[in-house]
Amino acid sequence: SDKPKRPLSAYALWLNSARESIKRENPGIKVTEVAKRGGELWRAMKDKSEWEAKAAKAKDDYDRAVKEFEANG
Repeated sequence: SDKPKRPLSAYALWLNSARESIKRENPGIKVTEVAKRGGELWRAMKDKSEWEAKAAKAKDDYDRAVKEFEANG
């Protein structure tokens, strides 16, 4: 259906932006290992406010889109 897709979490937004640099720093790394390394880096991050703000905005946009979708059937 045309229902809006759920927004990405702060971690998912960050991982999408960091994936290429993780691959560059670890040539030949498997997809699962990229995710594992991403998780380690994310947990070690001190300031996640930039990504949490982006996730909050995406959630607001999603909530608005869902209301519009439900209103218009």
